[in-house]
Amino acid sequence: MRADRPKSRPYALRFIASIVVAVFWAAAAVPGIAAAQQFRVVVVPGLEPGDLAALTNRGAIGLLVPDAGPKTSAPRSLAALERGAVRNSILGGLPGGRPLLEADTATGIPAGPAIVLALPRGGLQPNDRRYPIAVLGDGYRGVLTSKSTRIPGLVSIVDVAPTGLGQEGALGFEPDDDPLATLDELDRRIEANRDAKAVVLLLSLALIVAVAVFLPAAVLPAFAAVLLANLALGAAGSTEVWVDALVVVLSVGVSLTLARADPLAHGLLMAEVLGAYLVAMVVDERWVALSPLGPTQNARFYGLSNLLATLLLVPALAGAVLLGRRFGMWAFVGIAALAIVTVGGSSFGADGGGAVVLLAAFLVLAALEHGLDRRLAIGAGVVVAVLALALVVGGSSHVTDALADGPVGLVEDLGRRLRLSFERATAGPGVALLVFGGIAAFVVLALRERRPLLVALLTALGVSLLVNDSPNDVVVAGLACYLVLSSAPGLARPATGRALRAPRARQARTAPASSP
Repeated sequence: MRADRPKSRPYALRFIASIVVAVFWAAAAVPGIAAAQQFRVVVVPGLEPGDLAALTNRGAIGLLVPDAGPKTSAPRSLAALERGAVRNSILGGLPGGRPLLEADTATGIPAGPAIVLALPRGGLQPNDRRYPIAVLGDGYRGVLTSKSTRIPGLVSIVDVAPTGLGQEGALGFEPDDDPLATLDELDRRIEANRDAKAVVLLLSLALIVAVAVFLPAAVLPAFAAVLLANLALGAAGSTEVWVDALVVVLSVGVSLTLARADPLAHGLLMAEVLGAYLVAMVVDERWVALSPLGPTQNARFYGLSNLLATLLLVPALAGAVLLGRRFGMWAFVGIAALAIVTVGGSSFGADGGGAVVLLAAFLVLAALEHGLDRRLAIGAGVVVAVLALALVVGGSSHVTDALADGPVGLVEDLGRRLRLSFERATAGPGVALLVFGGIAAFVVLALRERRPLLVALLTALGVSLLVNDSPNDVVVAGLACYLVLSSAPGLARPATGRALRAPRARQARTAPASSP
């Protein structure tokens, strides 16, 4: 037995050495994780936006949106904070994935570099309040900027984790002489737009219906006036509902003077609406984002809302038809390209679903309005190329995020949108009646409709219900679009043999000579 003991000692030593190495590795790993977090994240219960005044000389400040969707809670916001991801509250549950950072809770402001913020307290509650946040140290000054919101001063909860870890997507900042006043104005604008949305939308729809019934020749200018008034209110930063309503009424009133304008003028007006929205998003994305009919600012922050993207179907399709009839197929293609860039461009509307909707509508309209020939094939190729460029060029956006995971990611994104659509459509008896009643109306109209423009519109609305996640907005805006395009004199004329078979000029060239 003694001869065996010397053999056992090296084995024991090797075993102990392995344990020691493992312990040292684990001990070294824990500080490594802590070191990866460049900013300490501190939640200060009870911190109010006014308390940020004392922090403006130590860092940059902003307003934090704590969740995605109409509801939030303390557990939801904390899970989103630690994981750097959100899950729309309509879908229920918490965001998945492992925590990326650890958040501390303190009653006061820490002395060193830190991200200081407040979060919702308690159970499920409306996600309609913005909470104070400040990044202290590392040269931060002024107001915080976010790639997630593209609105200076407004921060998404998903921005905190990459900032704390020093990763891509971290918060930036821009100088501001009075950052607290900037945040106060921003908060008032978001609140005002939330209060004004229903008023502006219902008033606009009522005016459009009245014009369509009593002065249909002016229905296109009136619709354009509503869209331009919304854009003007966003650019002006209006915070009074009565001002918003007055601007809409006056704009529609002025537009009635264009009732006798010729179709070319109406076509150019439609193109100007698309161009105005494109230019606005180039100059200052807040003009559209903070307009009364713009995004909700609790799930989508920049670009076009599904409501606006649906309303823009009128200038897109009407402009393509009117200018296409006057100048030919290439004018049609030009308006189609302008509309797709405006709606789907990553640096502009950033609405990939809206771009797909437009593409489907233009392909159907081109086939019925201009006939199936080589020019249509070339024009379709141009539009598809523009669509591809619009979706991938211009930096990160909702669109590029959806495309980043390839086909699997796109299928998952579509599935999530379909579930969101169903949950929103069944949120209550009134909403369900509106959505499913509207869908039934679309089906009945589609079975009876033979006019190319309206067939294209109904195709677009059907696609939109599949690829977008706001069925109530699509139904309401879609019914208004149908009313406008069907009421405008001479716009939605019935399909002819030329549209179904070949261009009229080609028919004339190929027609046999008549016998004497």
